[in-house]
Amino acid sequence: GARDRAQRVRQVLFNSYVFGAFALVVFAVYFLGLPWRVRKLFLLAMSYLFYAAWNAPYLLLILASTLLDFWAAQRLAAARGRLGRQAFLMLSLAGNLGVLSYFKYGGFALAEGTALLARIGIVYEPMEWSVLLPIGISFYTFQTLSYTIDVYRGRIAPTRSLADFALYVTFFPQLVAGPIVRARKFMPQLAQPPAITAEAFGWGLTLVLIGLFQKVFVADGLMAPITDRVFAAEGLLPAITVIAGLSAFGVQILCDFSGYSLIAIGLAQCLGFSLPENFRAPAASIGYRDLWQRWHISLSSWFRDYVYAPLRGRGKGRHSLARILPAQLATMTLIGLWHGAGWTFILWGAYNGAILALETVLRRIVGHWTIWQGRAMKLCFILITAGLFAFSGSLFRARDLDHTADLWASLVRPAELNLYPSTGDFAILALTHVVLMSLHIALRRRRLATIAETLPIPARLALVTLMMSAIALVGGENEAFIYFQF
Repeated sequence: GARDRAQRVRQVLFNSYVFGAFALVVFAVYFLGLPWRVRKLFLLAMSYLFYAAWNAPYLLLILASTLLDFWAAQRLAAARGRLGRQAFLMLSLAGNLGVLSYFKYGGFALAEGTALLARIGIVYEPMEWSVLLPIGISFYTFQTLSYTIDVYRGRIAPTRSLADFALYVTFFPQLVAGPIVRARKFMPQLAQPPAITAEAFGWGLTLVLIGLFQKVFVADGLMAPITDRVFAAEGLLPAITVIAGLSAFGVQILCDFSGYSLIAIGLAQCLGFSLPENFRAPAASIGYRDLWQRWHISLSSWFRDYVYAPLRGRGKGRHSLARILPAQLATMTLIGLWHGAGWTFILWGAYNGAILALETVLRRIVGHWTIWQGRAMKLCFILITAGLFAFSGSLFRARDLDHTADLWASLVRPAELNLYPSTGDFAILALTHVVLMSLHIALRRRRLATIAETLPIPARLALVTLMMSAIALVGGENEAFIYFQF
């Protein structure tokens, strides 16, 4: 399963010594002053090596996807007539989504098909599905697809450099878990060597440190023990225990994934590249629409541009609820399916879509009321949004739908005095929530870099020392990033 695969690839995680050595080699050669073309080819080679360390044979899939979309975009741009252009676009879509569907959803489809046949009296016993999911396939597939679609829409001209396109697809900092980068934002950065200042390099390292702190100390050190104990339990639990587990998982997945994104963005900045922001203070989201403009931004914006907008359609009626609500529900359900092949993920997406649709209706009815503008009311909406999203973890983190049903049943049981996890765990959880939410509220108004610049040097050094000490304190077994399984 996903957890077993995470165990096998632990040796090249961002939070491992092996990756630290890998990064040092990359930096050492990259800054030798070699010609820009040579440095790009070196980055491409190291990106392939990085991916091959996970599973070398699956490197062929990335090569195939790269060649397919490079060729399809060239042919698409040269084609005369709409049908010819559509044919090459459909070839790209079918090739990429076909491979993704086979590896990610083949086992799920086989199991559901077998169960369906059994219901109508047909007994079919297929061989056990043992196909290993290629790490990062959901991310790089969407990245290459966005390129071909943008060429089709006329938003970008096809590149003539296969090497540049291959580097765009496989750039190692964001290869396995994003951010999902658009070609029109990344490809121009390959045109000439970047001017890397000492300040920019230092800030890149700072982002890496903050990301490691979020992942190693907060997600793995503080939250994972609480989450794992609660979600590993069988049967019904005290309601307060389930609430603690859902709250802890909400913080864990935020710090785990946003931590990875910060590391990726920081490493890219050290190399002179700019990657898109992937999380923008989501713990301070005022409503669900605001949340999905702040959470996993590169994915939500991908679905907004390439799925939601076409489903909603154009013309005067595109702002009508009759178009918006079905498009929202369908898009969010597909986002759930993107995360994993299982009914828990599909229903997680549908749940988020339903909340988003309900909010859309309420905004149309009472959104103009001035009562919503006060600070106290905004804080209430922040807490409600956080609670609704944390509740969705009962689907996202659950083993299956039976597990979800147990969690929901536990929430409506009579209160019990049995405090599990411990009182100390609850104190850690409460303090972490307060600190995280307060920080994100501050980050709604000011960027992290701006806040850092206002701090005196002794305060910056103290924070760096504190984060490094915290990482060392809980260091040891390196845990895979949660989103590596998607």
